[in-house]
Amino acid sequence: MLPRLTSAILLCCILVGCTIPPSPPSPHPSLPVLRILNRETSIDHALLVQFTAETGVDITYHTYRSSEEAYNLLTTSKQGYDLIIVSDELAERLRREQRLAVLNHERITHLNNIDPVFARSSIDPGYRFCVPYLWRIVGLGYRYSAIGREIESLAAAFDLAQIKRMALIDDARVSLGLVLIMLGYSPNTSDPVAIGAARDWLLTVRPYIQYLAANDGQDMLQQDRVDIVVEWSGDLLQVARTDDNLRFAIPQEGSLFTVDSMCIPTGSAQQAAAEQFIDFILDAENGAALANTTRYGTPNQAAWPLLDAELQAQIQHQQTLEQRGLLFRLIDVDPAVRELYRAAWIEVRQ
Repeated sequence: MLPRLTSAILLCCILVGCTIPPSPPSPHPSLPVLRILNRETSIDHALLVQFTAETGVDITYHTYRSSEEAYNLLTTSKQGYDLIIVSDELAERLRREQRLAVLNHERITHLNNIDPVFARSSIDPGYRFCVPYLWRIVGLGYRYSAIGREIESLAAAFDLAQIKRMALIDDARVSLGLVLIMLGYSPNTSDPVAIGAARDWLLTVRPYIQYLAANDGQDMLQQDRVDIVVEWSGDLLQVARTDDNLRFAIPQEGSLFTVDSMCIPTGSAQQAAAEQFIDFILDAENGAALANTTRYGTPNQAAWPLLDAELQAQIQHQQTLEQRGLLFRLIDVDPAVRELYRAAWIEVRQ
């Protein structure tokens, strides 16, 4: 019955001259969306806009406040990420757990822009899984007018008889690692006695520390909520550029540094676009724009001539400290040792 009825309708249209409305057009295929996970203060947002304009790849940008939070997001979140920018410590953990995809270097044409000093031959030979992005150092930010003197050491920073308002970064490996350096231990130690000593030292000063900062210590300092804060270098240098009263120092006893790297999680739906973004960041002009905005060190040697003079001076000073053996790179530790750090930090946080 239905085929005859359809034929009759078509015949009627032909006889009376009516037209059959065209079928609706097929929707255009949606643009690819690249989901990026990174630290909030480690990006120049203008670069995200520029990348989309040049490639047609849209970006959704997600942030985290600590390596622990990043790991939890990567392992428990229902929404996947296509590109992650994480510390080398976390990148090594993810690689060991087989959570990172192998990079296709044919899509990453600017690898030669990376300074060879950042090659990690023993961890990730040939940048097989990750590519260096920026590097950062734990430092001291303080309000000079409140303290009345230069702060150049951890001992001075923790002189809580003189300093009444302090914030410590809320990160087990970072805060315990900094105290381990001050006590003469390696910040990567697996010795329970050493980790316990760092915990006990922090417990003695914990009543005088007002805040444990979740990647916002620089905001606390800028808002005059604290007089001194332990925080990452670029975060502090960003706010110091707008206020001459805010100072930045690397402790003379030594400090921690880490290299953030761009990696692609296994199962990424947009690996090609992610590799395109990696190559975009490795371009000399884009790498310089990233460093000039974030105030972090760049592994991009081709970007060096394009950095502003103030940032070049900062990076050269930091490199001098590293050459003197005063900067210690955090590395991944065994799960049992990681639990020692986590348990010690829980006691400090309480």
